[in-house]
Amino acid sequence: MKKKWLMLGSAVGISSIVMVTTGFSALASTSGYDAYKSALKNTKTVQNVAVQASAALQDNGNVLASANGSFKVSLDTKTASGSADVLANGTQQSLSFYKQNDQTVFKSNASDVYFVKQEGGKKHKPEKKLNETDIPQQVETVIDALVGNLKDYVAVDTKADGSKEIAIQLDNAQIPTVVNALAPIAIKEATKEENDGETNDDAVKVNELPFKEDFLKNAAPQLTQDIKIDKVSIKATVNANNYISHQEADLTVSGKDDSGAVHQVTLHLQADLSGYNSTAPETIDLAGKTVQTLKHDHKGKQGDNE
Repeated sequence: MKKKWLMLGSAVGISSIVMVTTGFSALASTSGYDAYKSALKNTKTVQNVAVQASAALQDNGNVLASANGSFKVSLDTKTASGSADVLANGTQQSLSFYKQNDQTVFKSNASDVYFVKQEGGKKHKPEKKLNETDIPQQVETVIDALVGNLKDYVAVDTKADGSKEIAIQLDNAQIPTVVNALAPIAIKEATKEENDGETNDDAVKVNELPFKEDFLKNAAPQLTQDIKIDKVSIKATVNANNYISHQEADLTVSGKDDSGAVHQVTLHLQADLSGYNSTAPETIDLAGKTVQTLKHDHKGKQGDNE
């Protein structure tokens, strides 16, 4: 599913590490691998779904940022709607968004302004729906080789109603060597500050978005030394219809910043899915509302008022 316009999907940096690490973990055992892969592929066939999602970032036990959101996504009509509450740097913000008519609309509850971003004019070829034959056998073979004896740590519990609970927890010594070797590089890149060379002039400050797209990444301490993954935990619930109804992942990383201060950073991600093929996103009528158009080619930089 393409969810680049979902707010919680903005935490690409650190959450990508979770996906790499827990992705291997969830597919570890033969029974767990087959059950999870089958449910994942079946869930990808859903045309619309409701999602309750949350994320939280802690450093040495202190909450740096968190978010909770409710979303309705329709792949067949390419529409979506939702709202999110975000806490970052001690500030709470609430945001609503709508994807409709080739545009994405954002609005902070603290403002009457609707920020509108038009989709690019470039036409895309129709996407081919994924099915089991779309995943190359070579990829599965590589994953099987990487996970090795991780199958010994996977717990799969099949319930009387046909649903399944899949869970695994790994400490540093159990995580595959290749992941441990790549993790410091990826984590250092994910937490470093970026500077695109643009200055924040007064106009930009006045018109800046009512949220930070990479709020989890921006809140994370910049680890530069002695970086390692301490623990990875993942849980998934597959319902009787072979859809993933619940997914959560926890990643604990330790390291030092440039000053030598020690950090233990924990990222928690969670999502609950429901309303498979029976969900319709809400829409927003912008007539008579205050609208601010966002430039398509500059992240976080706005255009003229409409």
